[in-house]
Amino acid sequence: MRRLDALSRETRASVLAGGLVALLIFIAGAVLALGQKTVYTAEAVTVILPRADLDDAASYYDTLSRGQIVGTFAEVAGNQRFELQAEDRLDLTEEERASAKTTVSVVPATSVILVQGVAEDSGVAERLANETTAVVTDYLSALSEPYRTEVVQAANGSAYVSSTSPTLLLGLSVVVAPIAGLAIQQAVYHLLTALRPRGRRRGPAWGTPEDVPSPRTTRTRSTSDHENASR
Repeated sequence: MRRLDALSRETRASVLAGGLVALLIFIAGAVLALGQKTVYTAEAVTVILPRADLDDAASYYDTLSRGQIVGTFAEVAGNQRFELQAEDRLDLTEEERASAKTTVSVVPATSVILVQGVAEDSGVAERLANETTAVVTDYLSALSEPYRTEVVQAANGSAYVSSTSPTLLLGLSVVVAPIAGLAIQQAVYHLLTALRPRGRRRGPAWGTPEDVPSPRTTRTRSTSDHENASR
């Protein structure tokens, strides 16, 4: 009965620990989901090409294929001053500036440069990408005479939700919480079981060790009883 009581205590403690962990994970996921803001990303596409009036355009295309020119242009275009200039031209509010940012990247093995605008409003994201592209294009066109920067696609209508969905966060917390809770419950249960002190061995049901006659005493009594019976 004592062992059953100990097992019950260990089970209750492990279930309590597992349930507490699962509850905390679910609450954390719910808080993250409720506090998640929707962020939009818009993208403008530009390309670096040799000027059309060059006599030896083939050699300039060969230089472009090596990637050094495009990589340098992208590094220059990623400077934060172009983002700030675009924000000033758009006359963004302080709240809009707080969430707005731009990123510049190169499509591998091409001379295509992507300018992305990120903001909590889809319209702001598109306008920021377009304006940053315009500022960058003007600067890069004057930077190197043999090359020109062409806008292939404006960011109009390209905005999409790039932040994690609150529904997804809440769903993940619902899935992860019970799994983590079960793992903690099993770990706590086995730990408490391993730390449980072993109980003393019980003596025979018919007496204590002092009451148990030794085999020699039993044989002596049996011999005496037999002699008395013979007489």
